[in-house]
Amino acid sequence: MAYLKVDNKNGEQYIRIVSSHRINGKYVKKTLYSLGKVSDYTPSMLKRFGERFYELGGGDPKELLGGGVQEIDRYNYGYSQVVDKALAYYGLDKLLGNIVKRKKLKYDLLNAVKLMLIERLHDPCSKRISYLDQEEYLGVSTVELHHLYRSLDQLSRHAKTIQRFIFNKGLNLFNQKLDVVFYDVTTFYFDSDKADDLRKKGFSKDGKTGKVQVVFGLLIDKNKNPIGYRLYAGDQY
Repeated sequence: MAYLKVDNKNGEQYIRIVSSHRINGKYVKKTLYSLGKVSDYTPSMLKRFGERFYELGGGDPKELLGGGVQEIDRYNYGYSQVVDKALAYYGLDKLLGNIVKRKKLKYDLLNAVKLMLIERLHDPCSKRISYLDQEEYLGVSTVELHHLYRSLDQLSRHAKTIQRFIFNKGLNLFNQKLDVVFYDVTTFYFDSDKADDLRKKGFSKDGKTGKVQVVFGLLIDKNKNPIGYRLYAGDQY
């Protein structure tokens, strides 16, 4: 019969696979394989050994947990760190902070924008869904739904300032050279049939006839970096 044996020598623990046989009424032990020092393995490696041995014996590794551990929820912290770094790298955290001071806003504009950016990177969705999903992310303070909508109003009012700020930062950070620009136009339609000064019926590039839409124009440089954008009424050619 083979089994694992741990020996203590000179303050170190050594692992061996040992076989034991009975010969002429006596038990004789034989080292089949030496696995070296315990300290040569990480706890996770030793855990995998045990799970694999248990599985080879016909058991389910999940049984080793004894049913005492179960997943309650999952949280994401990576996107928050990336967005924090990007906002600070471009200085947008300070720019948004200045908007809050000038407009005397009573809510955290930076935190609301951060949540929207995280959701745009992770799983693009409506602002209402972003509000419902916010508890999935570590590093994001609680944002009220109406604050997300108010943040969109502020971003719209300061769109040109923010675009110019990002463009100038890109020139300094990446030594960009603006010698060639490209312009492209697309359309975004709405499921609602309600028309206004911006949402109107027009030629749809998605083939969605009968839908109100807006026209979106984007300017990029030769390296495909966005320079600026503008929204036009849906019936604009």
